[in-house]
Amino acid sequence: MKRIKLLVISMTVMMMAATAPAAMAQATQNVLQLEKDIELHEKNIKDKEASIKDLENRIDELKSQLKDLESQKKALEKELKEEVKMRKEKFTNRDELVYDQEIVDVLYNPYNKSDVDEALRSFEGMETKDVIKKKELVEKYGEYTKNLREFMEKAKKELSAGKWKYLSSTSDEYKKFEKGLKGTKYWKVYNKKEKNESIDYLDRVMDRIMRFKNEGLKSESQFNEILNMLYAN
Repeated sequence: MKRIKLLVISMTVMMMAATAPAAMAQATQNVLQLEKDIELHEKNIKDKEASIKDLENRIDELKSQLKDLESQKKALEKELKEEVKMRKEKFTNRDELVYDQEIVDVLYNPYNKSDVDEALRSFEGMETKDVIKKKELVEKYGEYTKNLREFMEKAKKELSAGKWKYLSSTSDEYKKFEKGLKGTKYWKVYNKKEKNESIDYLDRVMDRIMRFKNEGLKSESQFNEILNMLYAN
């Protein structure tokens, strides 16, 4: 029995001795492969670091270009703003000149349809708000004149019935005339003429009506002179 155990041990040792070189060879091969893998990783790392560095350089270059482009953009925006400002100034000067040369006289003289139509055409192409807002006055010049004339013609019949006698501000006739005058379409424009645009000619007509009223509504000749101012040409 003892001899059998020794035989087994001997055979085991012999088998281990026979397999040791193969195991060592395999281990050596694994080490070499790992070292090759490590070298490959190191190469890849260097390549990627170099690529990253290249990208960083390109990014820095693009940042510099972007900064330059932003600077150019700001300069152009400043120039654009100045151009817009100068264009607006030129347009304002142009519109004001057209108004002074082709329109203002229409509002200074008695209403004339053909003159008004021509003046309205002069507003075409305008951009200046302060000038354009005067267009409504030109458009309504005829309407304002007609409405004021109709009021005066109606008032003439009533004042004639009273024999053009002097009327105090407390009388019903006086109050009726005053209320009717303030109900005319042009009154709102006239009443705010110190702050807003108005029609020069109708302002002068209204000034005369106000004097006529304040003097007691008693002069037929004065009334007729005012009424004649309101007949369109």
